Amino acid sequence: MKVPMKKTWLLLLALTSSIALAACSDTEDNTKVDIDKEVTDVSAKKEKAVEEKLLNNITLSKPRGFVRDEVEFNVTDLAADKPVELVWNSIDGKYIVEDLYAVIGPEFTEKEITILEGTADAAGKWAGKFNVPEGFGGDFTLWVKQDGKKIGQVGYTVDPSFVMEPESGPVGTEISIKMEGLGWSTYMRNWQLTYDNKYTGLVTGISTNGTTVAKIRAAGSVGDHAIRLRTGYLGMQYINYQQSPYPDKPAPDFMFKITEGVAPTIANHVEPAPVAADGGVEMPTLKQKKDVKVALSVEEGIVGDPVKLTSSGLPKDTEIELVWNTMKGSRVSGKGFGEEVMTLDKIKTDASGNLSYDFPVPDDLGGIPHRLDLVADGEVYGQAYLRILPSIVDFSPKSGPVGTKISITIKGGGWTEFDNAYYLTYDNAYTGYLCAFNSQGNLTFDVIATGDVGHHLIDLYPGIYKQQELSTDMTLIPQLTYSTDHPGSSMPAIRLGFEVTE
Repeated sequence: MKVPMKKTWLLLLALTSSIALAACSDTEDNTKVDIDKEVTDVSAKKEKAVEEKLLNNITLSKPRGFVRDEVEFNVTDLAADKPVELVWNSIDGKYIVEDLYAVIGPEFTEKEITILEGTADAAGKWAGKFNVPEGFGGDFTLWVKQDGKKIGQVGYTVDPSFVMEPESGPVGTEISIKMEGLGWSTYMRNWQLTYDNKYTGLVTGISTNGTTVAKIRAAGSVGDHAIRLRTGYLGMQYINYQQSPYPDKPAPDFMFKITEGVAPTIANHVEPAPVAADGGVEMPTLKQKKDVKVALSVEEGIVGDPVKLTSSGLPKDTEIELVWNTMKGSRVSGKGFGEEVMTLDKIKTDASGNLSYDFPVPDDLGGIPHRLDLVADGEVYGQAYLRILPSIVDFSPKSGPVGTKISITIKGGGWTEFDNAYYLTYDNAYTGYLCAFNSQGNLTFDVIATGDVGHHLIDLYPGIYKQQELSTDMTLIPQLTYSTDHPGSSMPAIRLGFEVTE
């Protein structure tokens, strides 16, 4: 029997409506289940958050202080007669340097350290004393833990401390400002120093976890001279710090009294190379063929210093090419830079495969070490590293009237972003930088003598030429904490002096 077309459409419409209603009903049920599940999850999370909420059950004898200060504490609401510990959130700092030359910037890692252990009494209380851990300053959290779980917490602020030594001396005296508890946060990381209201340079303690030493020399006439330290993450002092977000932080001022006479450190000299931050960049491992040994009489020296190379285990009665590896080029010319090689000499080994060779330190770039390859028939048999240190080649004249042009030549400047430039101050006033890469380590320049009759200081400080991470600006300024916190390589300060006459 045929069903009329009209009835067919009615049946289809009814069937479709039934299916749609069923689908809607299923959707509503499923939605209700999902909502119920979400509500349950949220409730569970809230209950867990309540369970894990830390108590305010720690009281301290003082809310802030300095590194190694003694602090008394009292803790309540603990499980009775059970072990308990105080935990501190310590910070470790370091510089990130890539590809042996590029400064990325500072990096900080947080870790929790136990500073004291004990046992709660029968009433669930614990009292005692602890010493503020050595390390960075700033705002920290102190937790109390039992059974590996944090029970309560309290905040504590570590302020930086500053000590200047000595407080007086003749012109040229080395002044050290020792600091502990410098911060790691963006605002408290970089400190800037001025001398008689003239900008001198940067103070940091990044790789040393807030403990550092800044070094300058006493400049000026007999009498008092003002030294100020202020924070400044943009490369200069934040002067109205009392209106900053951190008005409670220290802002140290010192007065140094210059006395009659001249300090021995007024003489021109290059300081001994310090230890680089984090031990310096890690150079690639040298390659030696089996049984080959290579040794240099010194690992570093200034241009022209004598060096003796000895080697054994080489091919017998064979000519060995001594290949010196260096870098050449420029960062600013657009031509780029890269590694280049030159032959120092060719020496024949003896019947036992040994050689001995005397040569002067090449007139080349300083900074990180150069690699010396021992090559026979195009194949490298052994290698050694030799580092070139800065040296004063010319400084003339040493005295004269105001306006005298002082000619200066330094050799041994570097090429990386952390050792290719020196930053010059005249009587502790920063005047500009010098770059050594394009001139293959040679820094030749002049300075105009200014100031009153007497001795005046010209100081060259290491610094950072460029960095990729710029939340704090550390570039193109003297790093006064070069002896403890300079990244990459251990570049020394260079101390010069000129006497202005009538």
